[in-house]
Amino acid sequence: MNNEIQTVIQRFKEVRDLLKNFDNKEEAIKFLVDETKLSKEECSTAYDIIMKMEA
Repeated sequence: MNNEIQTVIQRFKEVRDLLKNFDNKEEAIKFLVDETKLSKEECSTAYDIIMKMEA
């Protein structure tokens, strides 16, 4: 697998681990919105995708 792809996948896993520390999905999404300045809808979609990743 391409080294860049492996790096991206590892970063997604790191973000997933960070998001798991929040008490609930809404708090995690608020964090993503504050950090990325993306819309709540975009962050909600990203959250769902990231949290489905396997370890």
